Amino acid sequence: MPLSEDDTELALLLPSRGNLPLVEFLPLAFLSGSHEFLLPNPEDLGVAEGQSAIFYTPDSGDNGTLCHFLRWEGREFLLEPAGPSLGEETQLRKPLIFLLARPRILGFFADWKYSGEGLHHFELPTRVLARNARKQRRVPIEGNILMRAKNGRTLYGKLHDFSPGGASMFLDQDILEPGEMVLVEFEIPECGICETVATIARRERITHPIYPYLYGIYFQLTEAQQRKAEHLYLCKKAEQIKKVVNSARDRFSGKTF
Repeated sequence: MPLSEDDTELALLLPSRGNLPLVEFLPLAFLSGSHEFLLPNPEDLGVAEGQSAIFYTPDSGDNGTLCHFLRWEGREFLLEPAGPSLGEETQLRKPLIFLLARPRILGFFADWKYSGEGLHHFELPTRVLARNARKQRRVPIEGNILMRAKNGRTLYGKLHDFSPGGASMFLDQDILEPGEMVLVEFEIPECGICETVATIARRERITHPIYPYLYGIYFQLTEAQQRKAEHLYLCKKAEQIKKVVNSARDRFSGKTF
């Protein structure tokens, strides 16, 4: 099955895994709120044939395998890889799977049963997280962010993802409170710099050796700042889309790089 716009969209909806364990990577994709399905019926999940999926194995550094949802068969479901297998099928253990089920994105662990004839067979998951997809997809990003609080504190952090309306960032301190306003200045590498007022929306403790706190912020932009933010976003999104498409093509081309 060829790559589609949905495949690019799902890839941009997900944060970068880095070296995070899967049990920490799953909630990272649902920081903006989620609904939980326990022992779901397949029809409740709203997944249609051909919708895109990405699964991650527990192996450290696995950046995901792009697939398409094929169908439900009783209490199991089938995923079809987006390209031909490059070798003998291996056991997938219990991967973390994300599905684009418009207008939602689903995330869950599922027991792998077997692979054959170009398809992966999984057990119906027992717990599924679901959230609405953002209207403006955040793009994963690596960059620096500088914050100045009202009391004169200056803080430095690392950007995690970004959209014209907000961003998330890593800090090494538990020092900002939800609702607090800060002046932020951040750089999108090879695209430009933006400075604006932002409000702290949420704070999460994560496992990270240097930056153990993840903060979500909402921008309060002037008209000129909004145009600047949209320019930076489109610049970075175009770069990310190119990477997603090229990576998928290289992965399934059968060539060695």
